[in-house]
Amino acid sequence: MNLSSISIVTEIFIVGLVLSVDSFSVAVAMGLRPFQKKDALRFAFSSGGAEALFALLGAMAGAHLITQFKAFDHWIAFILLAAVSLHMAYEGLKNFKGPREREEQVKFHSYAKLLILSFATSLDAFCVGIGLGVSQKPILPFILSIGIWAFAVTIIGMYLARKISGKLGPVINLFGAVVIMILAFQMLKI
Repeated sequence: MNLSSISIVTEIFIVGLVLSVDSFSVAVAMGLRPFQKKDALRFAFSSGGAEALFALLGAMAGAHLITQFKAFDHWIAFILLAAVSLHMAYEGLKNFKGPREREEQVKFHSYAKLLILSFATSLDAFCVGIGLGVSQKPILPFILSIGIWAFAVTIIGMYLARKISGKLGPVINLFGAVVIMILAFQMLKI
């Protein structure tokens, strides 16, 4: 394995991990209500599936865009990734308050609400997918990484919800924003 291969594997790993930050944050919030194992799995499949699907759709759109915007495609990828980073930083700073009061509810959230949350947190994956399509990187490994990470951190977030501070989600969001901004600047080197 050469240095270039190690670099792309590292990038695939980091992109999947960073995009799962929103899924983790939402899972922590959802996990504050009582839930069963089937609820956690249902939300994890919904979250991971939505992240992978939106990344794929974005990559397909990005691959189509490249033929029309070849001269400045790296700037498109940079702008999209920078926007995702700034949005994540904004969300992290906005939620950087004291722990919220826990509301004990008898029922877990409806499946419709879980789907809406899964798709809402997947918009970042769509933008990153566009950047991947524009940069002509191997799409399948990125999509698998994104989906698997979102699935895993959703389950982890739900089960850790009762044990962690409310400040962890915003801190992770801010860290993710920094990593995505670094990836955005790397797009300018292509």
